[in-house]
Amino acid sequence: MTTKTTKTDEPSVGLPWRSRAQYARGRTRKQRQDQYRAQINFLAIIVGITVVAAGIFIYANWLQAGSTKTASCVDYPQYCVPHAGGATGSGDLAKLEAPGIRALDGDSAAAPGVVRSVNSDVMPTLGDPNAPIHFALFSDYACPHCQDYHAGDLKQFIDDYVLTGQATISMAMLTGTGGRYSQTGSTAALCAGEQGAFWEFNDEMFRLAESMGASSAFDLAQLRDSARKMGLDWDAMRSCIASGRYDSIMQSYTTIALDSGVTGTPSVRFREGSGGPWQPVGRDYANLATLTEQVNAAQ
Repeated sequence: MTTKTTKTDEPSVGLPWRSRAQYARGRTRKQRQDQYRAQINFLAIIVGITVVAAGIFIYANWLQAGSTKTASCVDYPQYCVPHAGGATGSGDLAKLEAPGIRALDGDSAAAPGVVRSVNSDVMPTLGDPNAPIHFALFSDYACPHCQDYHAGDLKQFIDDYVLTGQATISMAMLTGTGGRYSQTGSTAALCAGEQGAFWEFNDEMFRLAESMGASSAFDLAQLRDSARKMGLDWDAMRSCIASGRYDSIMQSYTTIALDSGVTGTPSVRFREGSGGPWQPVGRDYANLATLTEQVNAAQ
């Protein structure tokens, strides 16, 4: 039995591929059914290949990003410094990075005076509180640029200037990119701080967001798995997250960001001495290093 091919002319649109192929349409019902099944099978194969490729891509990203580490001096030597707290008020909020909240399982390699504290804006802070210059990083776990900055310029600056006692760095988490997912992840990191593990869980949030995306990374089941692998009390963290006690703190970060002219993440602000308004500074490592050296030299 023969089939009839219909040929149509399509106008040229200047694209580098040829006009769409034309197929012979079967004249009988069986021929048309066979053609339909063949097309469905072809689409199923394409979808299957796409799903497998996406899975390989996600798995490769996960491998590249590493795996969950324990909250210890062995896995996080850069955060192996005493807890000094500083959050005002009473109750659970006062536990945030508080003295004695967690026994360190190693010796600090940082300069004397370098601690994990909380500044007057209730931002978790790393460095010597008596340093002549203080920096605040406004970041969003779901922001790809923030993920790159955290692993690059920020890490180098912490190693070179924060752990040497020349400056402090504080974290203020925003949610403009990730919305409610970033809100959950940020709250979880602050709640981990009540067990003396803010900075470690902060790293974990960036790792998860980079490896699997915010919607999966900050699912409660994933947060639970990470917390338990890190040796943290998940039941206490879950209760903390559900309490909403850090909602007002998160809102205050947004207010400070707006007041200091932050228009995107990551952004860095600085101030000298013990207080005063946060002022703009370029976030690049070279800018932070130059300013830190100038201020320290003037002391």
